[in-house]
Amino acid sequence: MSDALLYEDELEAARDAVKHLGGPKKVGPVFWPDKSPDGAARYLADTLNPHRSERLSPSQWLLLMRLAREAGFHGLAGYMMREAGYAAPVPLNPQTEAAVLAQHVESLAGQMSSMLT
Repeated sequence: MSDALLYEDELEAARDAVKHLGGPKKVGPVFWPDKSPDGAARYLADTLNPHRSERLSPSQWLLLMRLAREAGFHGLAGYMMREAGYAAPVPLNPQTEAAVLAQHVESLAGQMSSMLT
């Protein structure tokens, strides 16, 4: 998470996330499957260039952070949280998250059952 302190802006953190995901040629087509792989990679590079007007949408920022988290890279999320005045993010373990959801569903099922009797 200390990487989050090294970035000057969100675009630099995002470029590092893309690098950790295998580069623009791997990430670009995820965002723009209708473009050629090279075209999508160029467009992604443009969105992360501070001298260009192209930008990622909010949902694309979230997708980039989710993909980075799945790859074990937390620098982008850490940078965003730090800049917004929050503590460093703690990634959820998907198995733990699934267990919590399963417990919640069981609890609701129990409540429904007691209401019906």
